[in-house]
Amino acid sequence: MRHKDEFHAAVAALAEQSHLSLSDPPPLSEIVNEYHSVCSARQEKGLPPGVLEMEDSVLISAAAGDDRLVAKGLVLASELAAKWPKSRLPLDWISADSWIEGLKAKAGDRDGLEKIISGQVLEHKLDGL
Repeated sequence: MRHKDEFHAAVAALAEQSHLSLSDPPPLSEIVNEYHSVCSARQEKGLPPGVLEMEDSVLISAAAGDDRLVAKGLVLASELAAKWPKSRLPLDWISADSWIEGLKAKAGDRDGLEKIISGQVLEHKLDGL
């Protein structure tokens, strides 16, 4: 019932909080750089490591075919993984080296990434976007 009244205020609040433009689609580099900033800030503040966010930043770059951003993400992932306390990492974590190698392998599997994207588009009914 309140949607019509509160919708615009919610949009304005979200736009004010966002580091990225909500009116124009930001370029991939801005999105990935924001992922990197968040992961670095989490580490500096002693918050749980941004493992999934780092993975997303690398795999989104790989899916878009931007090898420069993939390389940049892998460098940052290696740097952060060396600092992350073991006690705050996922339970299935083996080592930083194995995580980085797995991330490189996933990023190099462009066909696999395309299948994941296609599946997500279908699952979330985004094919009209």
